[in-house]
Amino acid sequence: MSVVHEDPHPYAGHPVPLLMKDSTVGDEKPRPMLLVEDWADRVYGQPWRRQRSVAVLLYVARAQGLALPITDHNVLLGRLAGIPLLVHTREIDWSRL
Repeated sequence: MSVVHEDPHPYAGHPVPLLMKDSTVGDEKPRPMLLVEDWADRVYGQPWRRQRSVAVLLYVARAQGLALPITDHNVLLGRLAGIPLLVHTREIDWSRL
């Protein structure tokens, strides 16, 4: 199995606001901004779960703590303050875009 997403994510190359653990969609708190690189599988050239990287390990640990799915492919690779970070699409505050 290679890439799952044939097309780039619509926000590839753009910053998106992240939801914070204690925030709700649309509230007025400032959001950290993730610069989206693309779907993780497109960047890695394979499903993100097959990649061995610190970003994957951190995502899996965070996902388990936040009850995010770790079996689907709705995962983006981006940069937060220059640091590579995987995020699930549920972690983005789409109401602010």
